[in-house]
Amino acid sequence: MVLILMVLMLAACNGQKQQEKARALYEEGVQLREEQRSEEAAECFLKALEILKNDDVKTFQETSLRAQINDNLGALYLKHGIFEGAFDAHNEALKCFKQLGDSTGMMNAYRNCGRAVRAQEQYALAKQYYDSAFCIATLINDKAMLSDLYLEIGRDYYMEIGDYQTAIEFVKYALYGDNVETFQETSLQNDNDVDIANMTLGILYYYSNDFNQAKTYLNKALRSERPGLKMSVYQTLYAIAYYEGDYKTAVHYQQLSSENMLESEQKQSSETMQRLKSEYELKAQKNAMESLHRNHSLKLYLIIALSVIAFLIILLIIRKKINENKIKALEKELEIRNKIMLSNKVFVTAKNLGEHLTSETMDFTLDDNDWDDFISLTDMIFSDFSKRLLVTYPKLGKWDVRICCLCKNGFSNQVISILLDTQTDSFYKRKTRIRQQKMELPDDKRTFEEIINAI
Repeated sequence: MVLILMVLMLAACNGQKQQEKARALYEEGVQLREEQRSEEAAECFLKALEILKNDDVKTFQETSLRAQINDNLGALYLKHGIFEGAFDAHNEALKCFKQLGDSTGMMNAYRNCGRAVRAQEQYALAKQYYDSAFCIATLINDKAMLSDLYLEIGRDYYMEIGDYQTAIEFVKYALYGDNVETFQETSLQNDNDVDIANMTLGILYYYSNDFNQAKTYLNKALRSERPGLKMSVYQTLYAIAYYEGDYKTAVHYQQLSSENMLESEQKQSSETMQRLKSEYELKAQKNAMESLHRNHSLKLYLIIALSVIAFLIILLIIRKKINENKIKALEKELEIRNKIMLSNKVFVTAKNLGEHLTSETMDFTLDDNDWDDFISLTDMIFSDFSKRLLVTYPKLGKWDVRICCLCKNGFSNQVISILLDTQTDSFYKRKTRIRQQKMELPDDKRTFEEIINAI
């Protein structure tokens, strides 16, 4: 009996030591993660999990530690695009939080699992995880989490599956909460989320062809200081201006988008260089005994860093010059294209419908000669587009080619459906049939317009 007690005590002491070792590795990993040393942080987390895996004693403290380690490891994987690993880690954290009865931990783990599978385009499964997180947030009345979930579900699920109206409702509730009627932004917790919500609403209204509402929210999003976000906003404003035929404004937005893209890349490069420098200095401090070798490495690093910075600056200057030339070429191309196409009845009719939807613009007749002329002019501008289209997709019929040419010229779904004398919903279904049956692209994730513009 005494011997058994001694064995149990020794096992408990050994388990406690192993747990302390694992906790030390976990705390080191958290510190490395804060210093943006991701690979070393992940290594610490994995070592800690291996220690706990070999420990036969499963206590409350150990389960809690495993949950925290997996949660941090999953976040690292998610940040660096290792989505399957992120899901596995967050799923393990979820199991631990369930054992602990930790509602907040379960809520966050469900949300992170949803993010991981959504990144793998498993939208239905992502919705299930988001819904589970939403239920817990509702039960514990976590308003901040509810707002975040409304935004994520609207943006990452409903927008991705094309249910734009529901997506708008969710993102609006995230932005305004109970003040949706007064449009007072009070729900989201920080300015960055507010900017993301405004940008998302702008894109959703653009997809819904409600350009006035889209521009309202996109202009609100331009309050952001993040060049990457502003680049996306300007790209959408460019698309709207192009569809509306305001080519001068479209060129202006294209230029602003390019400028913000360059600023975003420059900022990212600067942050990367700063992180590399920080990592080097930390390693140099740990190896103070090899000062001569370290000094030599520091000089080499600085030379490399300066060379990289100089290269990046040159690259940015070249890119800016290329973009300026592209904008000028685009402006000239738009002007020439407009002059050429304005001689065609189909193009003029579609353009008038896009600008002013009135009884006068709705009163039109088009014959086969008008359509043949439209396709010929489209081929002139877009390098034999219809011929290349039929070579790639020989099953397309006469009206299929006309639809593709209208899309290539940038006309909206609403305008095209009017030209075809059909409902917008019926036109969506027709595009789907063309893509799935005649183009034989049922598994292609691109939109119909993206497929056409790639030709």
